[in-house]
Amino acid sequence: MSSAIEQALTSDFLAVAALDRMVWPDTPETFIPDGEHVWRVWAEHATLLVARTTGGLQLSETGDICGAVVMFPSDTGETFLHKIMVHPDSRGQGIGSALMQAALSRAESDVLLTVDPENAPAVQLYRNFGFDIRERVTGYYRPHEDRYVMVYPVRTPSDG
Repeated sequence: MSSAIEQALTSDFLAVAALDRMVWPDTPETFIPDGEHVWRVWAEHATLLVARTTGGLQLSETGDICGAVVMFPSDTGETFLHKIMVHPDSRGQGIGSALMQAALSRAESDVLLTVDPENAPAVQLYRNFGFDIRERVTGYYRPHEDRYVMVYPVRTPSDG
C-alpha cells in the first residue's frame, strides 16, 4: 500500500481520533485517550500530518487515513511531538518513518517527545532519528508512569 503525507484537513479530525483509539491500548490504567475535541483543535491549529492511502483504498473506521503525527509549539520555545501512530493494517511499510521525517523537516525549533523508558525499541527508534535523552521524569503522567524526555536538535543555517 502506498501513501501520501500531507497536512490534515480540519474535517479529518474524527478519522484521526478513531485511529488514535484503534492504535493505543484502551485500558484506562495504561492509556489516557485524546478526545475528538482536541483532535479538532489540532487539525486546525497544530502541525497534524496524515498519511493517506492512495488508489481509493479505505480502512475500517479511518477512511483513507493510515497514519498521523501531531506536534505543536511549547511555551519553552521548542516543538512538542505529542503522538505518532500508524493503522495496524499499514504497519511495516515505512509510514511511521515517513511521518517522522516529514514532521522533523517542518520543525523550526528543537523537537521534544516523551517515551516510556522501558520501551527499548521505541527509545532506539527515536535515537536512530537523532533524538537524545534529555532527562528521565519519574511519575510523568501518574506515579507509576516514568518517561524519558527526548530532544531532536533542529539545525539552522547559522549553526554551520
